[in-house]
Amino acid sequence: MVNVLFVEPTGAFSNVFDKFMTIPLLGPVYLGTIADKAGYHVSIINENIVGRKVAPKELESADILCVSCMTATITRGKEIAREYKKIRSKAGMKSRSVIGGIHASMIPEDVINDFDQVFVGEGENQIIDLLSGRLKNKVVFGSRVENLDELPIPDFKLLKGWEKMKVVPVMTSRGCPFNCNFCSVTEMFGRGYRVRSIDKVLEELEPYKDRNIFFADDHFVVNKKRTNELLNRMKARNFSGKWSAQLRTEITRDTALVRKMKNSGCSTVYIGFESINNDSLKEMRKAQNVEDISRSIKIFKENGIFVHGMFMFGSDADTKDIFETTSDFCINSGITSVQYLILTPLPGTEFYRRIESEDRLLHKKWEYYDAMHVVFRPRNFSPRELQQGMIDSFSEFYSYTRGINEALNTVWESTVALFRNLHSKTCFPSFVPVLIKFFGKKIVRNWIHHNQGYLSYLRNFSIKH
Repeated sequence: MVNVLFVEPTGAFSNVFDKFMTIPLLGPVYLGTIADKAGYHVSIINENIVGRKVAPKELESADILCVSCMTATITRGKEIAREYKKIRSKAGMKSRSVIGGIHASMIPEDVINDFDQVFVGEGENQIIDLLSGRLKNKVVFGSRVENLDELPIPDFKLLKGWEKMKVVPVMTSRGCPFNCNFCSVTEMFGRGYRVRSIDKVLEELEPYKDRNIFFADDHFVVNKKRTNELLNRMKARNFSGKWSAQLRTEITRDTALVRKMKNSGCSTVYIGFESINNDSLKEMRKAQNVEDISRSIKIFKENGIFVHGMFMFGSDADTKDIFETTSDFCINSGITSVQYLILTPLPGTEFYRRIESEDRLLHKKWEYYDAMHVVFRPRNFSPRELQQGMIDSFSEFYSYTRGINEALNTVWESTVALFRNLHSKTCFPSFVPVLIKFFGKKIVRNWIHHNQGYLSYLRNFSIKH
């Protein structure tokens, strides 16, 4: 039996946020499940989930190594491929390495010398032909899965350490009808929006009815009618777990749907707000404005749904006041948690092509292309000023002082709620936002500690007019 090892590498140690991400990419799990059903002996290792690097013995036992990488993990992916070939050669065994994922799909020329084969695009239709050796080209092009119901239900038991997964990812769709200039989703999956049938989604959810689910769609609510039906049927099947999803601000124009989300178990929404600068939003082609952002936070908060907002600094329309105004906005809005990011030119995107053509890239050390490090020259401030602005914004939101004050307020609100409702069921305020403030502060401190060298490097660059 042919042993196939799928690996999702971790990012660089400088990105300490990687160590807290325990949701695997679904691509390797889908491909591994298909290969397993075809008779291959499959193992899947996500280095973040197992909490270590793939072991030499695991590499030695692999007849075929399949690595799936994002841009920020491709450096580690290449390292794994080199180690694999060296170990297999030393043991007198042949090796065969394949790279796939979004980075290889966007710029296959970057990885063509590091792997035996490069797979571009969606791989489910071609994975068996690839593993069997029928596809011999150095660069293999996949095809889009038009009927997502043809995909198997992913078998997470193939994933080493799957028991550690606190959240189960479930895909209900692929693609996004929007076309933000910084996003590589449309390059990879197209602007078309493909969906799985609700019956298939419910079948996959059945074993996880009391678990935490993350709907791993790029945009969970594109078709509101479909979303309503899915939530109704989840409720009818007594789904008792909590779920979260990525979506956009416009959903809050339908308050009835937001209430239904809460009643069906929605605990948290992840929203790419991107900016509170309307000019930056237009530049990104985000198709929303600051009023939409404020409304969505308010509506979700009123319905008891936590909001994790993502904001990006560094567009050409941003000026030096963007950090303070964004920080003030987030604190005053009552948002649950924030993730401040650096607008990053990811390969394959329109933004990357423009920044590269303008000679504004600082380097192509891909491990720093994680939206946490400045990798290009912004227009209105130096790279170091942009990086420090992100750090200052993080430090202001995630502070021990804010955490303590919020804890005291929560205790007071809980006490008032208790005495007002002594003879009825009481809904107490949650301490989750408080814990997030403390936990976030620790993450930020660790990030700063591990990135002193990069911060020093950025001092070499001034504003380039």
